[in-house]
Amino acid sequence: MESVAQQANVSPLRISFIASYRFIRDELLWCAIASPGAIPAHLRRLREQLSLYLLPPRRSERSYPRQRKRRMSQYPPTKRAPVAARVPK
Repeated sequence: MESVAQQANVSPLRISFIASYRFIRDELLWCAIASPGAIPAHLRRLREQLSLYLLPPRRSERSYPRQRKRRMSQYPPTKRAPVAARVPK
């Protein structure tokens, strides 16, 4: 991933680790059954396709402050009578 990031002139942190890991894992399984002469060309194609996993630049200007969630009651809400009906005369 580091050499692919150098080729693309980006930080290695901009390459998706999970997507790259899954792609490399699948390619290594393929290389186990391929002929030795086909592996260098296949690895070259692997490097070309890893650049597809570049993440967009980080947008650090956004912030999401923590908020406390409202606890939901396990009981259904009660229906209140209109204000005029509650006031004794």
